[in-house]
Amino acid sequence: MSDFATKRAQALEACDKVINGIEDETITVSSALLQCMKIARLVNDADGQEWLQYEYGGYPQTEDGHIVHSAWLVAVSHGRSYIFEKKKYIFTGLASELEGIITSSMSAQNNFTTQGFSASGEYALLATDRMTRGVLDATNAYNQKIQTSLKNLSILKSQYYDFAVKWKLELQFGKTAEVIFEEYQDEVDKYFSKLSTPTLQKLNAIENLMEDGNPERYSQVLTSCRRLWAETAKQLFDEVLPKYDQKTYKTKSGVQIDVSGEHFNNKLSAVIETLQGKAVKNSITGSEVIYLVDWIEQINALQSSGVHSDISRGQAMQCIIHTYIALGDILKLKESAKTV
Repeated sequence: MSDFATKRAQALEACDKVINGIEDETITVSSALLQCMKIARLVNDADGQEWLQYEYGGYPQTEDGHIVHSAWLVAVSHGRSYIFEKKKYIFTGLASELEGIITSSMSAQNNFTTQGFSASGEYALLATDRMTRGVLDATNAYNQKIQTSLKNLSILKSQYYDFAVKWKLELQFGKTAEVIFEEYQDEVDKYFSKLSTPTLQKLNAIENLMEDGNPERYSQVLTSCRRLWAETAKQLFDEVLPKYDQKTYKTKSGVQIDVSGEHFNNKLSAVIETLQGKAVKNSITGSEVIYLVDWIEQINALQSSGVHSDISRGQAMQCIIHTYIALGDILKLKESAKTV
């Protein structure tokens, strides 16, 4: 199991602990917070880590005792704000503090009682009345403190629960997508293996550039994708339309497209339409052809951007994945087509 897969499994386990623990009331809110911190660390959620660190260690304050503005905004975005006399405030009590207040207040509240109290003499009635009022006032004060703490703690519990649910859904989708893409990859790789050696060498060049980890290489990745695209288009066009010697190709919609020279996107469009008519079964519909051709144009625009601008790792990966899937679908269509 890769390091990424291990971390994902651990994060999913932590999500389940939070979700099930809160639903079954078998976990404290402060323990749920620690599990959420683990989730944020494992999935590398920077914003989540910042928020949860505040939740664990407290929201930072300025020298005059006010919450730092950036931290205040984080608190507001996670349910800690309330309105009092038309002004917005936040409560800063931590989960562990609120749990402690609730426990100690309940214990102290039980100590206030008039049971066993007695008074006699001229001021007995007054003493009894004062005692009763004192116990009632103290009990009400502790009740208020308990209720406020329970309300604030329930807000934090909801936030931690939502955080765990959100990441569980994202991680589960990612796992499903990985399994599906692995199956797709195994199938498509069989078709890629039948390409010419120069084309396969371009595939290896793309892999080496990504593994290098040098940001300056990412624009070269897009250039390599363009070359792979061009080589595959040329090879497929020559194989699918081996005797075609015209400069233009008439599509089913009646449009004449230039398939000469380096018009590789047009060559692929001609290949797709030709293969569609030869497929053993209707493996690709007309609307899918239009979508695939449109995708080709988008990939070409993405690939071309590498020549003129700085490219991030994410953009390079996006280009690789889209190029791989688009060419893979065309190669799969070719495999399902009848022999000319």
